[in-house]
Amino acid sequence: MQEALDLLKGSPFELGELAYGLRSKKHSNKAYYTVNAAITYSNTCEALCPICSFARREGQQGAYVLSVEEVSNRARRFSELGAKEIHIIGGIYSKLDLNYYLDVIRAVRAADKNFNIVAYTVSECVLMSKISSLKLDRVFELLIEAGVNALPGGGAEIFDESVRKKIAPRKLSGQEWLDAMQTAHKAGLRTNATMLYGHIETPEQVVDHLFKLRDLQDKTGGFKAFVPLPFRQGKSSIQAHSSATYDLKICALARLVLDNFDHIRVPITHFDDRLEQVLLWFGADDVGGTHWNEEVAVSAGASLLNRDAKKIEDTIRAAGFVPQLTNSNYDI
Repeated sequence: MQEALDLLKGSPFELGELAYGLRSKKHSNKAYYTVNAAITYSNTCEALCPICSFARREGQQGAYVLSVEEVSNRARRFSELGAKEIHIIGGIYSKLDLNYYLDVIRAVRAADKNFNIVAYTVSECVLMSKISSLKLDRVFELLIEAGVNALPGGGAEIFDESVRKKIAPRKLSGQEWLDAMQTAHKAGLRTNATMLYGHIETPEQVVDHLFKLRDLQDKTGGFKAFVPLPFRQGKSSIQAHSSATYDLKICALARLVLDNFDHIRVPITHFDDRLEQVLLWFGADDVGGTHWNEEVAVSAGASLLNRDAKKIEDTIRAAGFVPQLTNSNYDI
């Protein structure tokens, strides 16, 4: 851990060279992407994390919960546009019952039987367990039966509890998030893992976060990709303290520490195209996807860009890599 900490505090060029070497061994000159869309079924949330610009209180102006029919309509439209994958998340809202979550999945599956469905965060899944009085592993079984193919990695934030109490005090603890992911992996669901950085965390807490993910991956092998997410201040009172240099160092360090993860994904919705190209030289191998209708990052100030497959492929090729169309399960 000390070596990782020294690298994070040192020159980005040393980190980048080491990370690129490992990235090349794993993926040669390939860079992955997908054609996907987001269906955010609700922004009504009871957690109301201080870091969040997206959530709304029940009854607040702008708060919404999509009906299953509205979800179905969106899924059909995205299928017609050529999406291969649907990413589904929402707020932590205890007035939605388990059947709602299952019906959302069934509606998306009915809209296109070939969709790769990535839903929901483990924070939402734990809520489903509580409101239904079912064990978490049973909730995962029902989600798989309804049509879920994988889980996203959201909600990890930073595992250190002193930080979580300030940025996400009502969400799962770091250990609860890790335990829920372990249960998901045992149920046969592969997942991503995230880290939100660039707020009040220290380098030591970043390294601790990465090593906790590495340890769980050694136990389960259930993580597909690590997704570093730069914090955007948006409407939050917590200030953002990231930079392009820090983005590069976080990406490169993740590639080195998480050598038991196959992929490092840097979603193009969170980084501009030019930085995205540089990140591919600092250990990343996956630029995410088109992610049509993304709302969460956009609410915090990310650019809402209308990307298609050609635009992403052009970005990858201009960086010197060969684009590979896939999905979040890496089915080429």
